[in-house]
Amino acid sequence: MSKKSNVWQFFYKASDTVATCGLCQRNYSRKGRGTTCLRNHLKSRHPAEFMTLSENIKYVVKREIGSSPSQHPTANLELKLNEPDPDPLETGHGNFGDTEDLLINARCDEKLALMMFLNQSFDLINGNGFISFVRTLQPRYVIHPKIYYEKILCQDIHRRIHSQIKQQVDLLDAISLSTSLWWGGQGEGLLSLSCSGITRDFRFNSFMLRCEAINFENAIKVSRSIRDLIPTLTIELPKDKIFCVVRDEFSAPPGSLPDCSAHRLQMCVRFALQSNEVLMNLSSKCKQIVDHFAASKMAHDHLKFIQEMRLKRDPCSILNTASSKWNSSFRMMGRLLRMKDAITLYADENSLIQVYPDEWIDIDLCLKVMQPCEEIMKIWSTPSTSASSVIPLVAALRDSLRTDVHNYVSSVTICSFARKLLEELEMKFSHITSDIKFLMATYLDPRYKQAFFTEREEQMVANEVLLQLSRVQDDRDGQPLMKISKVSSSASLKNESKIDSILDTMLTNGTTNTQQATTSFGSQSQIKNLLYLYNSEPRIGREMDPLLWWKTNAKYSAMFPIVRRFLSVPAASIASEGLFKESSNVYNDMQTVLSRENASKILLIKSNFNMFISRD
Repeated sequence: MSKKSNVWQFFYKASDTVATCGLCQRNYSRKGRGTTCLRNHLKSRHPAEFMTLSENIKYVVKREIGSSPSQHPTANLELKLNEPDPDPLETGHGNFGDTEDLLINARCDEKLALMMFLNQSFDLINGNGFISFVRTLQPRYVIHPKIYYEKILCQDIHRRIHSQIKQQVDLLDAISLSTSLWWGGQGEGLLSLSCSGITRDFRFNSFMLRCEAINFENAIKVSRSIRDLIPTLTIELPKDKIFCVVRDEFSAPPGSLPDCSAHRLQMCVRFALQSNEVLMNLSSKCKQIVDHFAASKMAHDHLKFIQEMRLKRDPCSILNTASSKWNSSFRMMGRLLRMKDAITLYADENSLIQVYPDEWIDIDLCLKVMQPCEEIMKIWSTPSTSASSVIPLVAALRDSLRTDVHNYVSSVTICSFARKLLEELEMKFSHITSDIKFLMATYLDPRYKQAFFTEREEQMVANEVLLQLSRVQDDRDGQPLMKISKVSSSASLKNESKIDSILDTMLTNGTTNTQQATTSFGSQSQIKNLLYLYNSEPRIGREMDPLLWWKTNAKYSAMFPIVRRFLSVPAASIASEGLFKESSNVYNDMQTVLSRENASKILLIKSNFNMFISRD
């Protein structure tokens, strides 16, 4: 056998009768054959390499890429979509090789679709570098038109996600819904509906039920979308499962305050700042400084030189934080304060607005007043943080602001700001001491129980618990009462958080009140005895997981249904903001070729990616 044909650049002889493909490493029998079968193999399995055989130009295949398949192979493997001609060298039995290749190609299609639409853009598919990269990894893989991958996501994967969401909802006995609306700077936005609940094995689950991409919509249309967000949901939600709905500032009914505690706190800070003319002028001056360095690379480099060479410090960069963020002023002033010396030197030598020494003091004190608000926002922004933390953290913030009003009495500006912030806090969070959702969630959290309750609130909770337990007494879902084993709380973790320090102090001082409250349940009935035992348990450390505590205390199984119901309520509803900021590529594509309907489906897939897709 003579190696005259250049087809042998892709094959080598394993023996006199067997040739091995250097691209896919498969062995093929060629007994009694020439090189025609080798060419046919390249044509079938490696079309890109086959086209390089100039002497066989007559065999170049005209690929039809205009037509798209009706269904992705992962949905129905019996459809042989875009399948090449059978390989004449295939020596396997039956169609095993074809089925295996189909599965591999389908897997590649799905992963490529997810990568393109969730993290990149439509334009990626046309890049020469990307095409070359894919062919290097998988020479036999054929890159399809963009609409093919869009269809995989918006039909096959979306259908699968929809089914998995329904399964998760079915596993929850009680759910809390959250609506959230976020606007970008170019008229685009995101409206979302989230679901949270606690499984029977006490795992907190949170996932997105619906996403609506908004693009240059008018107020009436947006209002209609908010109104229809839950009623038009394609997933059936039994009414007896829905415990409550938490709405953020922008999705709440007109004229009403949001249910979202995070947005209420944002409003407190915003109104307190806006009412303080001195701080508003100081914030405006800080923004002018930031804009000066953001607009001039020379000025930015000079400031960096002052920090490194003259002050011998690690350079900090001045970032112009987006004005849409609630804490933009806080972070901007904090960064400028850290660069105070360098900015002062620069201003002395250049035409830059001056910040005077007394103004730097006001900035410093203002940041100290706002620091607990920032810390609370971080806590509430965690999806697993429940409404049980609202009463304790508001109490700690109230205590911090009262201390600030007393300590900063010498500064009229800061004392006035702290007093106004305290007034806004009292007004916008006055409902939490009468809303049974917050009271019950706090009581059922073994970290807090009754530590922050007045006698009136203790009695409200006692009556509600007895009412709730009487309803579930005949339908208990846990184990029978077991031998009581007390669980001691672990030592509190040391940290530098101001709000944590205040909260720990309040909990330590409130121990006596908790023990006194147990006398209110001094009855001989089974339910009241159970509550007496729960109240007698020492509170666990704040760093511990309350759901794990309930899971390991099966003696309180009669309380499990109400625990899952009230601890499922999230402290905040801010899911749209994070998802929107991570999805700029989706909104860019929506301006060109991506429909709003498909953009909404892709956003839903992206929001649930870590919970569903990444597990596959």
